[in-house]
Amino acid sequence: MLATNQNHCAVPSTAQIASMMGHNNPPPEKVIKPSPDSVFGLRAAWLRFAEKRELVRLAKLHVRIERKEQALKDLRAERTKIMSRCIRRMRRASGKN
Repeated sequence: MLATNQNHCAVPSTAQIASMMGHNNPPPEKVIKPSPDSVFGLRAAWLRFAEKRELVRLAKLHVRIERKEQALKDLRAERTKIMSRCIRRMRRASGKN
């Protein structure tokens, strides 16, 4: 495409192409914004007053807490399996099976 006029660009810009697609921005009623009370699984009134720096730190802490809770859950599950095996052996040994 050659430009016939020097004032117009021959190649459309990315913004022009994007605006023609029609799928870039959903209508305002379709945009889902997280409520400030339910961020990081917390429903605390104080969370609305947190600064950006504090929210970044809370995000890191939230990930660490979730990871540690999952590790604790895995450990408890393993303990339950061992306990169940030992109870079965105990019952077999006592002749209750």
